[in-house]
Amino acid sequence: MPKNSTYTVNVRRTMTQNLLERNFINPPAHEACGALDIVESMKKYIFENDCPVMSMDVSHLNVIDASKVAILCSTYHYAKYPHGHIDWFVNSSEIKNLVKPLNLGNIDLITV
Repeated sequence: MPKNSTYTVNVRRTMTQNLLERNFINPPAHEACGALDIVESMKKYIFENDCPVMSMDVSHLNVIDASKVAILCSTYHYAKYPHGHIDWFVNSSEIKNLVKPLNLGNIDLITV
């Protein structure tokens, strides 16, 4: 099995639960998975499911990775849902400073 198989199983379980609850997505913190793995999983989830409004917790990621995930996933989400919205839970106001100049209209960054 690939080294990220545990991550894939956890993400699928989390996303399946979210599909049922329509509430909140929290990707598992796993040392072997990087920001791009999370982005690819979220991209797949966005395009395979009906999710115009989402919440995503990336507070376990560092500033650069959390910014990357928020920007890329919000862009994929906007491509499918131009009037959709994502609440991003982040651990630093620095992420807000990095993302704010991009003027993404479909996100709110909430510091936890």
